[in-house]
Amino acid sequence: MNKFVSHTLLPLAAILLVVGCTNQAVPKKDVKGNEVDLSYSDDLSKYRPKVESQSGMIDSIDLVKNEAIRSSYEVSDKMNAVMDSIITRNDTLATLSGYTIMVYSGTNEVEAGRVRNRLFDILPAMDAQIQYKLPTYFVKIGEFYQQIEAQPLYEKIKKYYPTATVVPEQFKLEK
Repeated sequence: MNKFVSHTLLPLAAILLVVGCTNQAVPKKDVKGNEVDLSYSDDLSKYRPKVESQSGMIDSIDLVKNEAIRSSYEVSDKMNAVMDSIITRNDTLATLSGYTIMVYSGTNEVEAGRVRNRLFDILPAMDAQIQYKLPTYFVKIGEFYQQIEAQPLYEKIKKYYPTATVVPEQFKLEK
């Protein structure tokens, strides 16, 4: 087997390597024996569109302004009236629906104060608030537009207060 490899395959591989690495032959003459020019050049000017200068024509053109087309089905006036009524209603309401985290709910004012103070220690950047609606005290923290926005803070508070919940809330808008 070694003789076969050394006497047959190695010389064959050497021959293929030498033949494969040689320069490729480029024809210098065509079949009739004439010299062949292999450089490429083509005049495409006959295919290009001919454009005349329009600098003199711009002065003679009259510009016509477009006007809005009025339709019998136009609803912009009605829409403006509805939008104005919504704006007026929103100004009178002055509240925004959102979510907050209720940490404590109970009748003990002292315990509500303790929870609020502990929240200041846990989350110094947030402002915990005590609300009193007869006869219950609520300790709430955070104002969020969507419930999912409250989740990271809720997870932090849940470690210290397992009874905390995310609840819907109406926030007053400042004007």
